Amino acid sequence: MTVRDSRLGVAPEHIERLFEPFYTTKASGMGTGLSICRSIIDAHGGLLWASANAPRGAIFQFTAPVHPAVSS
Repeated sequence: MTVRDSRLGVAPEHIERLFEPFYTTKASGMGTGLSICRSIIDAHGGLLWASANAPRGAIFQFTAPVHPAVSS
């Protein structure tokens, strides 16, 4: 899954820390949202990451494994 925007994006110096608990770039942010998202995706065997969307904006992507259907 990929989500892109073309707004302000994320400064390169923040990309590595975005998913750390309680790290925020917002004046009123708690810094828990992306950390929680990554924990949930990790728990299901997936990956979550962010990158720049040139010329501006951000890209957030995640993968999740496909599980075979359970036969009845």
